[in-house]
Amino acid sequence: MNILAVGAHWDDIELGCGLTLKKLNKKGHKIFSAVICSSQYGPNENEGMKESEALKSGLKSFSSICATYVPTEKEPNSKLSYNKKSMQILEKITREKKIDTVFTHWFGDLNTDHKATWDLSRTAFRNIKNFFMYQSNSYGDNVNIFQPNFYSTFNKKEYSFKEKLLSNYKIEWERRKCRWSREIFDRERYWGHIAGSEYAEGFQIGKLVDFFV
Repeated sequence: MNILAVGAHWDDIELGCGLTLKKLNKKGHKIFSAVICSSQYGPNENEGMKESEALKSGLKSFSSICATYVPTEKEPNSKLSYNKKSMQILEKITREKKIDTVFTHWFGDLNTDHKATWDLSRTAFRNIKNFFMYQSNSYGDNVNIFQPNFYSTFNKKEYSFKEKLLSNYKIEWERRKCRWSREIFDRERYWGHIAGSEYAEGFQIGKLVDFFV
């Protein structure tokens, strides 16, 4: 399979499905990654990672899971909305890389960039065989609750690589490692329990036609 992971920001892919992509690559599948928005935010867009730093960290991270990064023109952080240009960029990647499986953000995410990325993905990948949604940071509420119905499982040793993966983004890791430990690692330990393993990355299936792992 040719698999594309789409993230609104640098680190979203690793948070939501990084270990699953690594596992799929080991099984012989080709992995591609695309990031839609820049990683600088704040009133003057002077917070977060500079794009040059984010690119360097992201390339290192994607390389460690054998994902080929597909460069795209970045939209400003926190300002992404459904737009024809971004949608056509994703469509072009699909054609050129012959993508048949996509991992992208969950439709109920309350982060506006995450939500818009899902909306763009839903249209751009409408003809793709397999469409999986992941949860990166826990932006949600009690109206829409992320409920995985597909799990990718890992033992403790395999899962320990996730921390190494995220620590490639040094600035964000130092700022968020305590939060990620509570939100991401504890969540995926719980999903592992549900899936009969020590840890698991969880997904909601948008479409499943021909997915062999």
